[in-house]
Amino acid sequence: MRDGRGRRERREKIEKKGKKGKIERGKGEKGKEEREEWWHAIANDIIRRKGMRNLIVATGITPSGAIHIGNLRETLIADAVCNALRENGAEASLIYIADTYDPLRRLYPFLPPDYKEHVGKPLSDIPDPDGCHSSYSEHFLQPFLAATDKLGISMKVFRADEMYKRGMYEDAIRLAIKERERIMRIIAEVTGRDLQRDWYPFMPVCKNCGRMNATDVLKCDLKRGECVYRCNACGYEGVASLKNGGKLTWRVDWAARWKILNVAVEPFGKDHASAGGSYETGKRISEEIYGYEAPYPIPFEHVLLKVGGKVEAMSSSKGTNISVDEILTVVPPEVLKFIMLRVKPMKHIEFDPSMGLLNLIDEYEREIAPIGRGVAAEIPFRHFITLVQVARGDINNLLKIIRRSGFALARDEEQMKTEIAEIQKKARYAENWLRKFAQPDVKFEIKDSLPELARSLSQKQKEALKMLSEEIKKRKLSAEDYHNKIYEVAENLGISAKEVFRAVYIALLGRDSGPRAGWLLASLQREFLVKRFEDAAKD
Repeated sequence: MRDGRGRRERREKIEKKGKKGKIERGKGEKGKEEREEWWHAIANDIIRRKGMRNLIVATGITPSGAIHIGNLRETLIADAVCNALRENGAEASLIYIADTYDPLRRLYPFLPPDYKEHVGKPLSDIPDPDGCHSSYSEHFLQPFLAATDKLGISMKVFRADEMYKRGMYEDAIRLAIKERERIMRIIAEVTGRDLQRDWYPFMPVCKNCGRMNATDVLKCDLKRGECVYRCNACGYEGVASLKNGGKLTWRVDWAARWKILNVAVEPFGKDHASAGGSYETGKRISEEIYGYEAPYPIPFEHVLLKVGGKVEAMSSSKGTNISVDEILTVVPPEVLKFIMLRVKPMKHIEFDPSMGLLNLIDEYEREIAPIGRGVAAEIPFRHFITLVQVARGDINNLLKIIRRSGFALARDEEQMKTEIAEIQKKARYAENWLRKFAQPDVKFEIKDSLPELARSLSQKQKEALKMLSEEIKKRKLSAEDYHNKIYEVAENLGISAKEVFRAVYIALLGRDSGPRAGWLLASLQREFLVKRFEDAAKD
């Protein structure tokens, strides 16, 4: 019987931190030390440079498609650093800016053909493709915000369309237009790109067709607070208010936002941090035009998606991603935070939702998770994948299998209810993983009768199954016992252990491979195993 004592003894060294964004860790191991220390090192440096007062940490994304776990990395970095600042006594808060006023750049593969007419319009002005939210932008933003709630991230949310329409950018727009020639010089000096002399840092929304990506400003009247524009998409010419009739171009918008929201710290992808990139441009515009010190930068590497040996960057627009709300159906919030925060920001993450994810879940449960969570926490997630398939979705079956595998549920009635609830929760995660991300060779079913493939077993393999059945009759075996017996039988018969494993899988699953044999055998009834192996051993 397993009481988890060995695991608890290992876990006595774990230093538990209760703050959001923290990862609880064991001491003395380099990888775990790095997991805790990087955000504290960043927080200490921020305090040295920015002081302790009013440290606003900003994060955000353009909701042009499903907001994926690569986007989440930025938000979790911001949250972890913000919490570390607070722990050091600083006055810090987290804000999230959704770029809902950005234009739809093209017809993405996941959109219906008739959405071509919406290309160039602000995301907040485009209808939800599924009709379940108030706009295109809310369709993708709302599931992400719900996921951040599950992750325990507390942040104030700003929507760019609301900020512009309320006139929060008006002063910044006026100043940018007034100083447009200086901004043009900054952009040319930083990027090496010369803008046309009639360029304006403002994109009016066409009053006729609703697009903002095809409008050219012809002239501006700062006294009247308006500009005359021509739309190259529909040919319309009109007048737009500088207060709420359009938005700043990207690099100017970012710099203006820092001052408007008093941003002190911001993580962003490494591409923005490159020489001549958005941050370098924004920093100069912020400091030279708006007179505002640029935020402390936290560049980070991308999260890459690894599927079937192929690694590629995640993209909302291309649909090559895993959304945050989807991954939270497979792993608990604390595990997802562990995966995203376990390495320093400038190290890329290769996210393998298949077997790689199982390894990370097991690592978290083995070394990081709080103790005292009962049987569900004692059973490795990888083994749970086997158990739920043997149980075939029946919770009562699953509980019997867990007991049969050597795990004891609590005797106290209330504690037992809690343990069963945790088992059900973990079983749902395992079932969702099997449905969404498991490779075909991981899925199996116990055959109700002897598989036809059993006829192909060699005489030695049949003898091995007969010997195993005799051992099973003698006493109850643990997973480790089964594993050792297979090697012992193979040695006695002078064949490879691989041949015995193959015979076991064929007799039970009708194929020559499967999950870890010891765990599989320990989860099945002894009487069933004896009969099945004896049937398979018959000539």
